[in-house]
Formats: sequence, structure tokens, C-alpha cells
Amino acid sequence: WEREYGHLEFEWSNIQSVLLEAAAPIVAVEVNSKSAGKLNYSDYEESGLHVIAIGGFSLSRGLTLEGLSISYFLRNSMMYDTLLQMGRWFGYRPGYEDLCRVWMSSDAEGWYEHIAESIEELRDEIRKMEKLNLTPEDFGLKVRSHPDTLIVTARNKMGSSENVRVKVGLGNRFIETSTLTKNSEIIGANRNVAAQLVMALGANAYDKARLKGNYLWNNVDAADVMQFVSGFRNHKNSFYTESGPVTEYIRQRSADELKYWDVVIISTRDGIEDGGLGLPVQRQYRTENKNTVSNADYLIVTDKQRIADSGMEAIGMDVDLVESIKNDFAEEKAAKNKRLGKPPPKSGRYTVPGREYRRFRKTPLLIIHLLSIQKPKVEGKDREPSIEQGVVGWSISFPETQYDEETVEYVVNTTWWKDTYGDDFDEEDSEDE
Repeated sequence: WEREYGHLEFEWSNIQSVLLEAAAPIVAVEVNSKSAGKLNYSDYEESGLHVIAIGGFSLSRGLTLEGLSISYFLRNSMMYDTLLQMGRWFGYRPGYEDLCRVWMSSDAEGWYEHIAESIEELRDEIRKMEKLNLTPEDFGLKVRSHPDTLIVTARNKMGSSENVRVKVGLGNRFIETSTLTKNSEIIGANRNVAAQLVMALGANAYDKARLKGNYLWNNVDAADVMQFVSGFRNHKNSFYTESGPVTEYIRQRSADELKYWDVVIISTRDGIEDGGLGLPVQRQYRTENKNTVSNADYLIVTDKQRIADSGMEAIGMDVDLVESIKNDFAEEKAAKNKRLGKPPPKSGRYTVPGREYRRFRKTPLLIIHLLSIQKPKVEGKDREPSIEQGVVGWSISFPETQYDEETVEYVVNTTWWKDTYGDDFDEEDSEDE
């Protein structure tokens, strides 16, 4: 009570005295195609209908539950349309925002966070189209080149065994290798590729300031970046970081807007020191996703499938500009929270999402991560390493492109789709489950 609702004007003693009376009418109801009559609100106009509704497809397809205040979301889905349908839990409930709750797994939280960021980016595109007086047709073309189009629509195009070609534009996008191989030989090969990049750039050429301990090179030629990306052995499940399409995208723009790069190697203050890249690097600690299949040849990094922190996209940018972005975001967020009656963050600081920095980036950024990957925390035990070697991963922050988006092409097949999206591939419209 204190953690979730202690900020309200009621004391626990007030709630406890009426708790039994409030909870007694609640009954559990199974919701599927055979139980429509059980949620007939008109039969309970005077007393109100108090239920715990338990269901699958019927609930996930957006069935409206009047007065819904608490949801437990257990479905494992990465499909945007499915998640957005299930995301309409509370609707507009003026005066009740601080009482509504949704409980979900960390995986689901990560996917909703990703969707929220993607929607914000599309809203930015709409505003930009409006300012440029472009037509809905122009806007439609822009949306279809958005990387997330794969997740939105590709399922509907899948045949029984045919490959699907998906065109992806990477302008104003952040991509990273959140799925990495467990194969020690490949891990070693990727470390060598990163070490070769360091050698090519020159160990003495990095910014001596070592921003927060990191190694930073400016004005790196696109050819060096392409050599690193093409030489990195990507795992097939890390879709957006497939070497061929990413390298081709860079090559198309290597004469102008992607000609020169910022390259940074992240080095933390408290990680294990590793000299395998030709520089003393303090590895980043990252935790293996707890849902990674034990016998799989890959591991998924973190429950949110992220290896970079949002602030990393500010590396290499003008310090005054970064401060201005932080201040503007904090003011906007504080004003929004005030309108919604939300308290400020306990830390007093707002976390600025990477897209806010990316909007102002003029130079693309390659981030190289050297990771100490640990097994998920087990109560009462010390955290154990998942892999002893330092594992190399990478991220790229692409600035906005001035090109008419010349998309590059990825190819996926039904096997990849099933491995990646699981139940969403075979999902049917049956409401009996």
C-alpha cells in the first residue's frame, strides 16, 4: 500500500476497514467466444459488475472491460498490432490515473518501451511532413520505409515456405546487436575485428579526454566503419544488424552524409579490465535475458534486449548542445507530468531517450561494446558469468538522411519468423483459446 498508493490522501486504516466489503462481490470469469453473456453490464446497472476476467484471444483483441483498473499481462508477443490492441487497458479515466495498474514481464515491458519510442518517432515524421506541406502519399512512403514495418506487416505476407523481402530504411535509426552468439570461436573472431579497427584508427588518435572513461575518435572514414561491420560475424537472430544490408546502406551515402564518423569504445569505471582490443577497456556488465533458451547457440542481452544506454547517443556531440537537449526534454516532461498529476522522478532527473539526441546528430556514431555477460540473478547466490570471454557487440546511431530513403533489403523466411516471433506466426483468429 505504501509503495503503490501511499501518495493518496487515504490512510491504510481507512482502506482496511472496507476491504472485505469491496472485495467480496468479485468473481472470476473466463472470457472466450462461449462466455459473452457473463459480461452483460446492463444486468448489473445498480450494483455494478465486479469480475476478474481471465482470457486469451478475446481479451487480446481489444475487448472493452468497463471500469478496468488492474491488468496482468502474460502474453508473449512482439507483434505491434497485437501489443497495441492489448495496450488499450484503461482508456480515458479522468481522476483515476493514479489507481490504474498493469503488471507484465520484463520482456513485455521492453517491447512496449520499444513501441512507444517508435510511435514517437513516427509522430515526429508526421510533424515534419506537415511543416514541409507534403501529401499523405509522401507520408505513406516514409512510413513504409521505416524499419518497424517488418514487425507491423510482414506476418501478413508470409507464405508456407517462401522468403519475404523486407525493405528497411535506417535514416534517424538506432540499431544494435542485442542477440549475440555463444560460439567461442566467433566471439574471438569478433574481438579480432574490433582490435583491427582500433589498430587502423591508431591507439593514440582517440580523444585524450576519454569522455567518462570512453575512447572516442572523430572524423573516422566510412571505409573503416564498413570494414568493421562487414567483418563482424552477426548472429542471424540479430535482424537489423545483418552485415550486408547495413554495409550497403552506409556505402550508398559514404560520399557525403555518412562519409565521416564518430567511433567510441565504451569503457566503464568498475568493469573487468580487458586489453584484447589493443586498449585497456573496462567491460560493461550486462545480464543475459532470463528467457534465453538454455541450449540455444545465442544469447539475448538484457530483458529489454538493449546493450547501449540511451545517453550513449550523445557521445561526440557538442557539450552545450547536449545540455540544451537535456534541459528542454526535462522541461517538457515536467510540464506533461504536471498536467497528468504525476510526481517527478525520485532521482530528480529525467532520462533522455536516445532519439532526442539523434534528432540533432550531424555525424553518425558507431559504438563498440566489450561486454561481461552474466547469468540472471538467483536469490541467495552470487551472480555468475554466462560467458567468460569479453563479448564484442556494436550499436550505430544514424542521423537523419537528406536522401529520398533508398532502402536496403533484408530477406527472412518462415523458419526465421517462427524462431523470432513464435506464437505470432501461427496465430489464428479463433477466440476459443
